[in-house]
Amino acid sequence: MATEPTARPPVESAAQNGLERLTLSWSKWFRCESSFSLLLVPDSPGIYAIAEEVLAPGEPANHGGKRLLAMVQFAETDNLARALSRLFTLASPLYERIAEGRCRLRYAVVEDEAARHTVCVALQTWLAASAETVAPTRGAGTTEMEPPPLPAGF
Repeated sequence: MATEPTARPPVESAAQNGLERLTLSWSKWFRCESSFSLLLVPDSPGIYAIAEEVLAPGEPANHGGKRLLAMVQFAETDNLARALSRLFTLASPLYERIAEGRCRLRYAVVEDEAARHTVCVALQTWLAASAETVAPTRGAGTTEMEPPPLPAGF
């Protein structure tokens, strides 16, 4: 058991006090060009994020306008290397998007199953809330809102 001052708090306190106490070490974003781009992904449990490059609103497509990453999916797995490799199979619902070469990935190793699940649920909740903010249902009193901040040090 770690007793150093830099040791991470137990998962129970992270879940009880919110995700701000849980620090994840996310990889850098990397392009999904082929399964060879996954060679350095560990055979460890964790969380991964998939985003797609899109043009910023109002940017001209033919002039190489400003590009943004639009979050597509957050998922948890007991083996990051295996789960990410499956994205390159025809059975993957994201196969066509990934084959086009516009997707990027990032991941964080999270050994503890309870923490992994808690963080993944928070990220999926954020994704759903952000989607509603970007495209709110039309109705009386609809106003522009900022999406909520990303949880878990994303």
